[in-house]
Amino acid sequence: MKLSDDHLNTFVEQGFVVVEDFYPEEKRVRIVAALHETLPPWDVIKGQPPESGMLTDDFPYSEMLFNELILDFDLIDFVQRALETEDIHFRYAHNWAKYPGCSALPQLHIDNGNNSLLPPCGDKRYGQISSWYFPEEVRAEHAPMQVIPKPFCKDLTKKISLEVPAGTQMIFNTYLWHSASAFEGKEKQRYSVTRIYGRADHYWEGVSSYTDLGRNEHFRQFIGTLTAREREFFRFPPAGHPYYTSKTLKLLEEQYPGWNTKGEYTPMGI
Repeated sequence: MKLSDDHLNTFVEQGFVVVEDFYPEEKRVRIVAALHETLPPWDVIKGQPPESGMLTDDFPYSEMLFNELILDFDLIDFVQRALETEDIHFRYAHNWAKYPGCSALPQLHIDNGNNSLLPPCGDKRYGQISSWYFPEEVRAEHAPMQVIPKPFCKDLTKKISLEVPAGTQMIFNTYLWHSASAFEGKEKQRYSVTRIYGRADHYWEGVSSYTDLGRNEHFRQFIGTLTAREREFFRFPPAGHPYYTSKTLKLLEEQYPGWNTKGEYTPMGI
């Protein structure tokens, strides 16, 4: 297991934890290659850079590797322990590329305000958990994220700049104070692969809904590859739910090709 009790204790105490070499090198290289295909590196795009200095790619991804990364069960196990429940839902995911000239203004904030209807209450079971993976080295000039450890709340004198080696994973609670920083370099880019999770029973939380994606080509393709348990993370009813009848299973197999290839569903009736 990549994420130990020590990592969890650090997360609880500091509001975040940083883990280097999160994936094997071969997987990190695959992630970088896929990012280069979907969010061009600076050497490719510098002749016509985006006006804002950044590009984004949101879930569901055309590149299936990024959809598959959401089902990182080491990461999900960590979230389950942190939020004290096995019933976890995926909330949202996006990939970012920041380039020289990025105009995003550094602004200290917590993510709860645009992720929940409820204000922070101090209970560790509340609040969602974000994970940011940096597949390439992030130097001081590459717009590193700025974070303030939980004990110091909003004290800017205690901020930490996440200048990290390639392959680093950063996990934090949506109550953690943090900000962007300026991209001061003249070359390269800063990639981040973000995945956010929360408790299934906290219906007041969530960055955005994806229940409108049932006919999305990439979503349909991805969901059709999953097991019954894996689909639960994406808000589908569990196997054995009364919804699953001979009629609805046929409809699901039409909408999500490959849906029941593992024979995990037993119709409850007609």
